[in-house]
Amino acid sequence: MAGNAPSMAADDAYVRVGVAAEWSRDAHFRDRNCSATAPPALFGCGPGRDGRALGARGDFGNGHALDVAVGRRFSPVLRGELLLTHRRGFDFDGQANFLNVAGPQPVGGSLRSTALFAAGYVDLAPIGRVQPFVGAGLGLVHNRVGRMRYGFPGLGANASTTVSGGSHTGFAWMAAAGVNIALDEDWSVDVAWRYADLGRVRSDHGDATIVRSSGSFDLDIAGTRARLRTHGLSLGLRRSF
Repeated sequence: MAGNAPSMAADDAYVRVGVAAEWSRDAHFRDRNCSATAPPALFGCGPGRDGRALGARGDFGNGHALDVAVGRRFSPVLRGELLLTHRRGFDFDGQANFLNVAGPQPVGGSLRSTALFAAGYVDLAPIGRVQPFVGAGLGLVHNRVGRMRYGFPGLGANASTTVSGGSHTGFAWMAAAGVNIALDEDWSVDVAWRYADLGRVRSDHGDATIVRSSGSFDLDIAGTRARLRTHGLSLGLRRSF
């Protein structure tokens, strides 16, 4: 069976483009410093109305990723690549647990993320034209969250607090397992399941717009942070040279 697969020389290079459908893991927005006073922390220290630490819990929902990669094979089983991935369509949806606020406390905000990984892969024994692989990568990620809106319908139909968005650049890592399906000597298709820890998402300190039934006003508020983790199915078209 293995003899039917197209051969690949040890020095083969390739490019790959792809798309992925991804889902986010649970995320928890909390103060970057819960005891901050200048400007004051958004949540503060201690437990919220549900007994858990003050903050906003939820997830970033599902979205899509666009991949561009260049790689090189170093041996029949080892290859490496530089992978650029841009994620869009993720929106935080959660609930806060502020004290002394009755009813639900919905929270929302949009997210974009761009990551560059140096990844290595181990290609396992092929079965015909299908070659399984596993891999992992380390890199840098830039996450940007839009303005975050905290709603308080128990305080009034339009009661809300909207805080600044923000961006953060930091370390990230990913792991993948999948198969490469050869179409001919040069073209193949990658299908893989991928997990990515994309580091921190941060809102910056700045003006928060507070709307209540009595009116609205702005107040300087310190920043918050959460962690972004995704997993999903990727599909890529690979061209070898």
